[in-house]
Amino acid sequence: MKNKDLALILVVNFLWAANFLSAKIGMEIFTPLFFTALRFSIVIVVLLPFVSFPHGYWRKMLIIGVLMGVCHFSLMFWGLSLSPDISSVAIINQVFVPFSALLAMVFLKEKIGWRRWTAILMAFAGVMVIGFDPVIFANWLSPVLVIIASFMVSLNMVVVRTMPGVGALNLTFWTAAIGTLPLYVFSFLFEDGQGAALQTAGWEEWSAVAFSAIGATVVGHGLGNYLIKRYPVSTIAPYYLLVPIFAVALGMIFWGDVMTVELMVGGAMVMSGVTIITLRSAKKKPVKNISDG
Repeated sequence: MKNKDLALILVVNFLWAANFLSAKIGMEIFTPLFFTALRFSIVIVVLLPFVSFPHGYWRKMLIIGVLMGVCHFSLMFWGLSLSPDISSVAIINQVFVPFSALLAMVFLKEKIGWRRWTAILMAFAGVMVIGFDPVIFANWLSPVLVIIASFMVSLNMVVVRTMPGVGALNLTFWTAAIGTLPLYVFSFLFEDGQGAALQTAGWEEWSAVAFSAIGATVVGHGLGNYLIKRYPVSTIAPYYLLVPIFAVALGMIFWGDVMTVELMVGGAMVMSGVTIITLRSAKKKPVKNISDG
């Protein structure tokens, strides 16, 4: 890989990792569903000139819009808002990789060897170890929501792999376009204080919303799509394992995250399992959507 492209992939990792921090900052004022809806609104405006209609894939695109636009992001940001830290969420989010391997076996008839089975068990065992962290255990709803959100990513991947020729920007735009209205509706049904949040939000919170939409989604996924067109997925995929590592570092530096024994041991187990699955899967039939930016 050329040095320029290596630098770009590091930028992508950083942008996706920083999305955890920006969302955490934004949700100090905005409620999770409202934050997600605002984020998607910006994505729609920015990407509108560059997208096309997904002819022949409307039904599947609607499914993706519900899985990702409505379910995944709302649950992920809800879980993040309840979590006392960023690190645990960033690590637990990686279980979408073993979930994806299992779903590929069920729906796409892919075979899983003993190495990937061992890695899958290791990753889920690591999540259980993280759950024994007293801080995480006291906020058990957060990891549960993040795990469900990660499962939605895995379902999304199965659908996306049956949609050849649909670009990443198109997927991103229509996910936002389909999910935005339901998110606003659900926000006003189940949350409150949206008007007060709009009036009291400062530049930090608005910058967080803008970064999540433009930095992590538009720029991050745009660069990711550029790289995936230049290199095989087997070359690109392992680098995306840096996302949770960057996220943990940002959490410790800017959010005051503390690395407990449970988080370190469980995180090492999760990342070891995810690494094995990623490397083994890349040699077989690669998956293009690697992260939740």
